[in-house]
Amino acid sequence: GRGEKLGDHAASLKYGSEGVMHGFNSIMLKDKDGNPAPVYSVASGLDYPSSGPEHAFLHDLGRVQYDVIDDNETIDAFFELSRMEGIIPAIESAHAVAYGMKLAKTMGKGSVLINLSGRGDKDMDYIIEKYGIR
Repeated sequence: GRGEKLGDHAASLKYGSEGVMHGFNSIMLKDKDGNPAPVYSVASGLDYPSSGPEHAFLHDLGRVQYDVIDDNETIDAFFELSRMEGIIPAIESAHAVAYGMKLAKTMGKGSVLINLSGRGDKDMDYIIEKYGIR
């Protein structure tokens, strides 16, 4: 996202609270009236004000942790993976790449495994128009 302000991200699992959307209880971003809040993400597949109930359940159990990556980190990771490995990630997956790169800097030796879902070639027109070629 662009920042922590409501409407500048879609980080429901980081900044949301319990709510019901589409008939299921989950964690969601809500406006002052309790309705789904406006959200933003550079990745069209991530601009949703809630998360699946399974994610909320695992979050509440403490089995998983969710963090945030901003647009700049995401796009930097998109270009870095494309340039270094010849793999063009979907913008959605580039968020995971960015977090993996951030996490790797805090670790000693070892491996970081990142699952890429989707192809980035579908995002190239948007990337070039918005960010140019790096």
